[in-house]
Amino acid sequence: MRSTFTLLAIAAAALAATTARADPALTGVPATMRAAPTAQARVVQRIPANAQIDLSGCRDAWCYVSWRDLFGYIPARAVEAAPYPAGGPPPPPAYGAPPPVVVAPVVGFGWGRGRRW
Repeated sequence: MRSTFTLLAIAAAALAATTARADPALTGVPATMRAAPTAQARVVQRIPANAQIDLSGCRDAWCYVSWRDLFGYIPARAVEAAPYPAGGPPPPPAYGAPPPVVVAPVVGFGWGRGRRW
């Protein structure tokens, strides 16, 4: 029982880590989001040009994206990199400046009965 729960917990943590990796991007041209990476797949929605999308990754000629809470595939040629904020690109770090602090999320699995929150 414990090994099954442990495997499920590891799988859930891995899934959460992979789904959280979305980068902002823009559509350069209008795009049709499809349910699968083929031109014959069911249409999920149409995305206008210059729409900000969340890009999970690209493979071959298709990219897996989300827009307005729907997920699907759009042609890779329709994706452009996201622009910098209004102030332009961030300045390079000053010489001798300390590196940025990165804090990892805490993930824990406890054993016991009932909820503890």
